[in-house]
Amino acid sequence: MVNIFTRYICLELTKVFLVTLTVMTLLMLLVGLVQEAVRENLTPWTIAQLIPFFIPNALCYAIPGTMLFSTCMVLGRMASANELVAVKSIGVSVMAALWPVIVFGFVLSLITVFVNDFAVSWGRQGAYRVVLRSVENTLYAVLNSQHGYQNGRISIFVNGVDGRKLVHPTVQIYGGGDSEMHTHFTADSAELSVDPEEDALVFSVRNALITHGDDINMVMPTGDFDIPLKDVVKKTDRSSNPSNLSLRVMQRETQMQQRQIQRQRRQLAMHAAFQMLRGDFISLTHPRWHSQLDELQSAQHRIFRLLTEPWRRWANGFSCLCFVLVGAPLAIYLKKSDFWNTFALCFIPILLIYYPLLMFGVGSAKSGDLAPPMVWLGNLVLILIGCTLIRRVNRN
Repeated sequence: MVNIFTRYICLELTKVFLVTLTVMTLLMLLVGLVQEAVRENLTPWTIAQLIPFFIPNALCYAIPGTMLFSTCMVLGRMASANELVAVKSIGVSVMAALWPVIVFGFVLSLITVFVNDFAVSWGRQGAYRVVLRSVENTLYAVLNSQHGYQNGRISIFVNGVDGRKLVHPTVQIYGGGDSEMHTHFTADSAELSVDPEEDALVFSVRNALITHGDDINMVMPTGDFDIPLKDVVKKTDRSSNPSNLSLRVMQRETQMQQRQIQRQRRQLAMHAAFQMLRGDFISLTHPRWHSQLDELQSAQHRIFRLLTEPWRRWANGFSCLCFVLVGAPLAIYLKKSDFWNTFALCFIPILLIYYPLLMFGVGSAKSGDLAPPMVWLGNLVLILIGCTLIRRVNRN
């Protein structure tokens, strides 16, 4: 009897979960693609190429909420129809309904950790490469329709587009800061192409006048003018960012960063000792020391982020299990046939408790104020609440 009941719950939970997950993933995928298309002026073909890289990221957000919704729907319906009372009347404990859901949540948590790692290490970098490679087609499409393009650190204006020829283009390339000089050039005509090996956008110009800064002018009858692709799009290459690294390389990156910090500290100590031996105390207050100390502080901050990231990904993944531990007994306790009300009554407390604690733990760990395991604070609170609710439901 118990085996039949367990299979019944697993089947119902799986059906609801798969249908809901499909709908939620498609919805989040649509929202993400629309935002990216608006921000980068992407063509339909580029948007289609982005879909595989956006799916893992959409799943990361969809799976925990979908698991909670499926649990509330299945167990809430069974409780409202008195199916659990009927099973308990023949000597089967309520835990027979809870254990399959908890095990399902645990397995799904492991899958979510993997999907999360896959999304940040493969999905984000893949989307970045697709956007870079699509620059040529995007630029021609936008310039043909609008005669102007502004994005990232570049602005392009043309009188018209004749096939692949830009008529009288005017290009302004902005420097990265106030101290960096801008580059400006005009030409009778130009053609665009992308050099994938160099990650560069190439302008093949005719009769161009190039101005660099305020007083450097150069005439180019014919030739190529290269611009890094990263300066053309709003996206930036964040492959070295700890949040975009795979878990399998996190330890290696941490060790490399720690060696770099030790090397910086030794160099600073040697310079300070050398200046004190010479009696050059004025150099110790030189602004150069402040920049070097800022570099050391930035490296230390990256160490905190590298140490925090694995804990954060595992905590995010196991939010599925934590949501189940709270949602399953609460759905049984409420006994509501309206699963939307049950889901709202479960999700709102989780939203008010779990996510603020998760943000607090992640922020404090990244700043070095708290140890990285504090990222699990929100998970631990939900586990304690869930265990209390399970004990109450099982007793009553």
